[in-house]
Amino acid sequence: MNNILTFDVEDWYHGNFLDNNNNNNRAGTIDRVIEPTLKIINILKETSNKATFFVLGCVADKYPELIKEIYQEGHEIASHSYEHKLIYNLDRDEFATDIKKSVDILENIIGEKIYGYRAPYWSLYLQTDWAWDVLRKNGLLYDSSLYPFKTYLYGDNNIPRFKYYLSNSSLFEIPPSILEVLKIRIPFCGGFYFRVLPYWFVKWGINRINKYEKQPAVFYLHPYEIDAKKPKSSQGFRNNFILHVNIKKAEQKLSNLLRDFKFVSIREYYNFKLK
Repeated sequence: MNNILTFDVEDWYHGNFLDNNNNNNRAGTIDRVIEPTLKIINILKETSNKATFFVLGCVADKYPELIKEIYQEGHEIASHSYEHKLIYNLDRDEFATDIKKSVDILENIIGEKIYGYRAPYWSLYLQTDWAWDVLRKNGLLYDSSLYPFKTYLYGDNNIPRFKYYLSNSSLFEIPPSILEVLKIRIPFCGGFYFRVLPYWFVKWGINRINKYEKQPAVFYLHPYEIDAKKPKSSQGFRNNFILHVNIKKAEQKLSNLLRDFKFVSIREYYNFKLK
């Protein structure tokens, strides 16, 4: 069974989790996005897998050749916003400006329509009805921003765990995979959770979703999560723990995952819906 693979293409300093206005504290930061992203492209080629890359507009602006390379390798390009601002801190007009800028940049780089969006930090909620209208007006067909597990920064335990249509919208939502065991939800399929959990558990979780729920697992990761060379953050212990825990094992773990399972992009998996 094919599963769905996604990467959020942003730099390590975009992940300052405690700083809601994290665009203001980047002076003097060191860009690291190219090296780990190229590693991911090579691993995907070696393992014959494809993915959706949700690209931050400001990264695409700075490194268009990197985005072209991702696209030329047969992967899907989608939007991850332009400036990586929390959407629940924006109004409709600010959100609309950010989306349009991101979509225009990405489409100009690859010369093709893009279809998908993922909000920074999963910072959209089911109640944010105006956001779906903005996405549709920019030609997008799906969203992958609603996290079906509540954390201190994002998520909602009442969100459905598998693909569904957003109410009053022709968009469909593709959430990252969350296990549910005895009515308890367990995040496992990407990011921080992928790095801290033992690999056997991640593998078991994907097999459980495939075999017992007959659904594809939706996996996500950031390039900086396989980058052991990235600097420490200035945002405190918790932020550095989230950024760096088990970082030296993550690349091999990802490689193992892509050899044990078959992955495709969102666009490829749901292609009949995107025509």
